[in-house]
Amino acid sequence: MPIIQFNMLEGRTTEMKRELAAKVTDTVVAVLGVKRETVRILIHEMGLQDFSVGGVTAQDRLAANGAAVNAAGAPTDYNATVLETAGAKA
Repeated sequence: MPIIQFNMLEGRTTEMKRELAAKVTDTVVAVLGVKRETVRILIHEMGLQDFSVGGVTAQDRLAANGAAVNAAGAPTDYNATVLETAGAKA
């Protein structure tokens, strides 16, 4: 029984998480040859204040860069915001 875990910053939509689970399940079934019903996917969401790079929280990085956030305070564009503010390339 494969168990796949994702640790992600909060703010993704339910539809995004459904699509992630479906596509990962398809891949695990194809590659490992297991039955769909045996694939388990766990998604753990962290608040922006709970994730840091180089000692600086994602929340502080976003604030320092003037990033756009949604009503919950999560970034609206993860590729252009969180990765770049963490020093990675999207």
